[in-house]
Amino acid sequence: MTAHPQTDTKNTSASETVPGTDLDNEIRIVQSVQVQTNMPVIVAGNGAIVGIVFAIDWRAAIDTYAAWVLVLELLIFVPMMRSWWQLRNKPRPAHVSRRRIRRLEISSLVMGLIWAVAIMLFMSALSPLDGVLWLWNGYILCFTGAFLISSTIRGAAAFAIPVALANLAGALVYETLPVWLLVLLCAAGFSSLTRMIWLNWRQTEEMVRQNLESLEVEAERGRVLEAVSSQLGKYMSPQLYQSIFRGEQKVEIASKRKKLTVFFSDIADFTEITDQLESEELTALLNRYLTEMSRIALDHGATIDKFIGDAIVVYFGDPESGGVKEDAAACVRMAMAMQSRVTELADEWTDLGLERTFALRMGINTGYCTVGNFGSDDRMDHTIIGSEVNLAARLESAAEVGGILLANETYSLVKDWVAAEEGEAITVKGFNRPVRTFRVQGLRETGETNSASIRHDSNGLRLVIDQQDMSPAEKAEAAALLEAAAARLKE
Repeated sequence: MTAHPQTDTKNTSASETVPGTDLDNEIRIVQSVQVQTNMPVIVAGNGAIVGIVFAIDWRAAIDTYAAWVLVLELLIFVPMMRSWWQLRNKPRPAHVSRRRIRRLEISSLVMGLIWAVAIMLFMSALSPLDGVLWLWNGYILCFTGAFLISSTIRGAAAFAIPVALANLAGALVYETLPVWLLVLLCAAGFSSLTRMIWLNWRQTEEMVRQNLESLEVEAERGRVLEAVSSQLGKYMSPQLYQSIFRGEQKVEIASKRKKLTVFFSDIADFTEITDQLESEELTALLNRYLTEMSRIALDHGATIDKFIGDAIVVYFGDPESGGVKEDAAACVRMAMAMQSRVTELADEWTDLGLERTFALRMGINTGYCTVGNFGSDDRMDHTIIGSEVNLAARLESAAEVGGILLANETYSLVKDWVAAEEGEAITVKGFNRPVRTFRVQGLRETGETNSASIRHDSNGLRLVIDQQDMSPAEKAEAAALLEAAAARLKE
């Protein structure tokens, strides 16, 4: 009955319709979708009416050439069905132009005129009884066609009016019915047809308007939720926030064991510094410091656990991890970057007249921790617990001002590129023996070997000493053995 209007731009789903879209465009989209959806019914209905024509009097249909006109009508539907087949599973169009709808209306008019010609030709050869039967079917065709494209008011009228007028003219010319009865039937038919087309158009317009208002309300609600979630996201690490919204992290009391690299830092003599500053100055200074440190932490992929006054607790390895060795390396790089940035900030703060600037102590440890949500069903905290976390905190307390103190396991993961000096072992609750520590001195120069290892291999001599795994007593014993060996070589 009507040609399928192609869209002017790429297709998109209905959920992607931009709120506030032009009402006329949305109506055109509905019209396009309606015609596309009804195309098989339109074609089948026309084919059925053509079949009725031949069933009434096939000889009259052929003799009057009405049959050939109707064949032309059916042939026009072939490309329409092809278009329907190609677009049947395509998403809702994002835009339909006025020109496309004009083509739809012109196509409807052409179809209506072809049917009108066929009606006039066919009724010229019918008996009055067959003419009544055809008049009835003609009005069914008229009403059905108008209903199937009811959202396009001009398209429905362009098809229905020629068909209805042809029925009326044919019935009058060939005296199918008495004039008074024909006028009565046509008056009732035209009024009901006009009302149906108009009401359907109004319903379409109102439906589109309500849909746009609903989309606008949903969009506003989405913007509010997005703003609120963005604000709430500032109370947790970005990795955790994103994993929750992606559905990877459930908000429930649960935990797991995982090997993490844990970092603690605080500002040395922070209490004394606070006594020298007004609360407003202290607040601005501390917030600037925490902002800079947080930016560095996030740049290195850290998960920020919490701020405890001036202290910062972060960890690597959950919810995202590059592997235990890479997590440890990222943490040490982050600590070095933080120390460097604090030095730069100290120069700025000195220029502003601050007598004492911030100096940091940092501790880093790698080990198995319990990570997850702890608390109640109503209030929980995503954090890490365990003896390895306590060790990281103890390392931070034992670190020198402006220094980074590594536990033995962390150092073993970064010793290839980090220069460090072994410090005093510390005793920590939960560990059976003192924990070896290493003070970070900087990056190794290119080609520099690990100072903790002594290796030599030549003819008659092979020497391998790994000081990293040796206690002070074992080192003394090794030195005594080497001295004895050297004395024997000199004899």
